[in-house]
Amino acid sequence: MKHRVIITTLAATFMLSSAQGNDAILDILVRKGVLTQQEANQVREQADVQTAQTFEIYNKSKTSSWLDSLTWSGDLRLRADYIGREESGGKIISSNTGSAQADQLRFRYRLRLALEARFPEWMTVNVRLASGDGDPVSTNTSLSDTFRKKPITLDIVSATIQPPGWDWAKLIVGKMENTIWQPKLNSPMVYDNDVTPEGIAEQIHWSFGDQGQHRLFANFGQFALKEISGDANDVYMFDLQSGIEAKFGGEPKTPKLRLQGLGGFYFTQNLGNLTAGDSPNLGNAFSGSKTNYFAEFNVMYFRGEAAWQISERPFCGTPCILTLSGEYDENLTPAFDRMTGALSSAATSPDQTTGWTVQLAFGEAKKKGQWMVAYQYKHLEADATFDGLTDSDWGNGGTDRKGHAIRGSYNFQDWWTFTVSAFVTEKISNRPNSGRNQNGLAGEDHFRVLIDNVIKF
Repeated sequence: MKHRVIITTLAATFMLSSAQGNDAILDILVRKGVLTQQEANQVREQADVQTAQTFEIYNKSKTSSWLDSLTWSGDLRLRADYIGREESGGKIISSNTGSAQADQLRFRYRLRLALEARFPEWMTVNVRLASGDGDPVSTNTSLSDTFRKKPITLDIVSATIQPPGWDWAKLIVGKMENTIWQPKLNSPMVYDNDVTPEGIAEQIHWSFGDQGQHRLFANFGQFALKEISGDANDVYMFDLQSGIEAKFGGEPKTPKLRLQGLGGFYFTQNLGNLTAGDSPNLGNAFSGSKTNYFAEFNVMYFRGEAAWQISERPFCGTPCILTLSGEYDENLTPAFDRMTGALSSAATSPDQTTGWTVQLAFGEAKKKGQWMVAYQYKHLEADATFDGLTDSDWGNGGTDRKGHAIRGSYNFQDWWTFTVSAFVTEKISNRPNSGRNQNGLAGEDHFRVLIDNVIKF
């Protein structure tokens, strides 16, 4: 009985230890005469059986054997959002309608939970859930509606295909993270940062230089905007861009100077079949007889960013990096120059087809104690780009505004970032508010402040 207790105890202990350590202990016990060789072998066999049973249970709870890894990530953003409109007793008065809109204060949140499933070869699958009601340019949810339960939507579901040895090419299919490159502007020009396009995208690049520090790249997107069941002419958007990234000095991951620039072109197909409503953004011209977009967009653009490491030593706790970035957009569709057939509100201000911006930023806010400040001036005319995808924080969201965007961020922890953003804008065109234009006439002001706490996990 004593030997059975010893053997059982040893087997349980050895099951939690390494196999190499088990054998060494058993050999010592045999030499000391505590166990016979037969009893030592019995302990080994019993421990092996129990270990195999444990691994069998563990394997049943694991993912499929053909998966290489599963990675979870997410973030929570808590936001205070204040909107102040040109004052007339605390309200903005639309010059053509006399309607009034009061100042607004909202408390909002954004929650995202992502899963990446990586296969040993060929493919990565990405899935992300997000708060919100499906708005294409925002995953924010307001704290409102008498404690009503809040929805969760499918934000990303895509597959990235990259055959072995093809480090230079990717094919992405589904509802995806935006594959079209744009500078890290306080207020982006064409795509809101929350936009997740749907369709097919391709990315290719070619690295060169003695350390592979430079690269030529191209991104292509074939995106579905609207499937219309009663019409064969569905709505699409096609975006193609190519450019160069060059790094000089230091290591490729931390260069002294990084330059990135590109040219691109996007165009829509059958946009006249698209009605308002999917996106809350405003600005574009609409048809005079319907609530449909007036004409196709054919937009040529140029984008660039230059980051200069002034010193390797931090400045007041943040990397000493100065970043200059900008963009120029031009809608080449001739119909927007004449506006024949557009709503009368749009026809009062034709040729609103140009957009440009420049931004200067200092520092980075990626790790604990780091901070960043940035100033941007932005001029985005009414028909310079398709308003349905533009920055939802710029004015009321959309186009037909110019002005300033200021941002400051500080990282209290690696996982906790505090940011304050301010947007001081005014309307560009003389188009009165028709329900699809920005409120008011040219020069009417808009002030917006966002206070964000972002927690990563």
